[in-house]
Amino acid sequence: MPQQTHQLVVTYVQGQTLATWSLDGAPHQDGDKFVVKQGDKVSFQFSGPGDIAECVLISGQMETRCANSSPFTEGNRINLKANSTVHVGENLGTWGFTVSFSAHDGGGTTSFYYLPDPEMQVDTM
Repeated sequence: MPQQTHQLVVTYVQGQTLATWSLDGAPHQDGDKFVVKQGDKVSFQFSGPGDIAECVLISGQMETRCANSSPFTEGNRINLKANSTVHVGENLGTWGFTVSFSAHDGGGTTSFYYLPDPEMQVDTM
């Protein structure tokens, strides 16, 4: 099966700290799980006011069979501003992750946002 690039869109609104997300066009709720295959990519896009100033993804294991703290080859803490497309590694299992970011609000300051707890399950190719 060919590798796939999944589009994860993070939507944020000025004045609301919590962001929402959709995957490949389908909206998801906090704590929802999505399935990817080993070798797939996940591309993060941000939709909201202002340009992203800083952005970091942190992941963690959701089950004991996970062999690493991150399913991504880029590691556990990823600067999504510098690299918005991440690569799914070979480790199988379910991981949770969070995205914390700031965006310029047009007045010379930044606003801070948080995407709490998407979960990603990695299955075999």
